[in-house]
Amino acid sequence: MCIIILFFVLAGAAITDLLFDKIYNEWILSAMAAGLCYAVWKNGAEGLARALLSMAIPFALLYPLFLIGGLGAGDVKLLSVAGCFLTAKETILCLGLSFALGALFSLLKMIAEKNFLQRMKYLLLYMADVFTSGEWKFYEEDRNDRQRRKEGKIHFSIPVLLGMVVYRGGIYW
Repeated sequence: MCIIILFFVLAGAAITDLLFDKIYNEWILSAMAAGLCYAVWKNGAEGLARALLSMAIPFALLYPLFLIGGLGAGDVKLLSVAGCFLTAKETILCLGLSFALGALFSLLKMIAEKNFLQRMKYLLLYMADVFTSGEWKFYEEDRNDRQRRKEGKIHFSIPVLLGMVVYRGGIYW
């Protein structure tokens, strides 16, 4: 039952992300409440502790990417909420699958937009700048044009949803 709720949560987030370019906090909070209540109902205080740990893993791993602009806040919160419904191991596996699918989507988008070399050049220059300066900066902070900022963007909620489908659907290794 909890996996059905999780699929519903991820699908709803993907839809609002595609339509409005946003994952609403109300959606995230409702999902978190449902996941934590389920964890308590299923295993009491121990279930709550496990759910909170599973929620903390994506947050701890992805918050630095949010700080440099590599992920949106909604993506980080969505993956953390997914942890409410999963074990720590499942959360890490689904996180890995989501990133693998996100990389594939990004590659396909760059091929379709014919800007693969341009995007890779920007990434390498960014990494070289961070390495030489020893300071992190916001990724793409020098690109002011809103349209150009959307060039490399994918809606990461889609790979998150598909990663969960692949994992929980039984197509995992």
